[in-house]
Amino acid sequence: MKIISSPAKLMNIENSTDLLRLTTPKFIREASFIHQHLKEKTPKYLSDLMEISKKLADENWERNQKWKSKPSAKESAPAMFAFTGEVYRGLDAKTLDKNAVDYLQKNFRMLSGLYGILKPSDKIMLYRLEMGRPFHFDQYKNIYEYWTEKVTDALKSELKKTEFILNLASAEYGKVIDRKNLEQKMIDVEFLEIREGKPKNIVVYTKHARGMMARFCAETNAKTLNDVKTFNREGYRIDEAASTGDKLIFTR
Repeated sequence: MKIISSPAKLMNIENSTDLLRLTTPKFIREASFIHQHLKEKTPKYLSDLMEISKKLADENWERNQKWKSKPSAKESAPAMFAFTGEVYRGLDAKTLDKNAVDYLQKNFRMLSGLYGILKPSDKIMLYRLEMGRPFHFDQYKNIYEYWTEKVTDALKSELKKTEFILNLASAEYGKVIDRKNLEQKMIDVEFLEIREGKPKNIVVYTKHARGMMARFCAETNAKTLNDVKTFNREGYRIDEAASTGDKLIFTR
């Protein structure tokens, strides 16, 4: 099984770990290619592209000027620890033991607009480039056009025929995987809150639950779909009646 997740806008490169040996992202040359185009963009362009404030645009313009493909340890952090958004609060990697971290190193992959796909140990710098933004560069109309084949093939090369992909990524990031080109099944997961008798998708809870599920899989050494179905953190339970062969639905 391979678990895929979105990255996070919030990052902290002061986070690190002694449990992982730092590695270089698989597509660092491709990331450098995107970056050479991104670096040329003005703060105003970044503000319009990512719909962010002038202050955030200036901050990310500065990040783009400082970014490099071979950063020092002080300039970077392992991806699973660098991301600090809600998914990664649910994962809480810094409190995992070595066995759980080793499991995630083998099975957990983070999708990225800049880096394509990342292992937990891959060292990354501060950046912001969301997969779904209409960033035009070179002959590419958008980021999906650049990454879809590369990322899909990378995942395929890591998967055994009997394995599957557990999709804990958002729709924006999961879209980069070309499902038609996969030999293995990709299982989506939905987390719903029961409010006044009706199921509701509340984004912040969904994000946190995705991280908790990745942690659960690591702590229980999950390998099969049935293992995943036993997820029961913070009141969630599998809804077998609502789930299908391609989607697991958990409610609380």
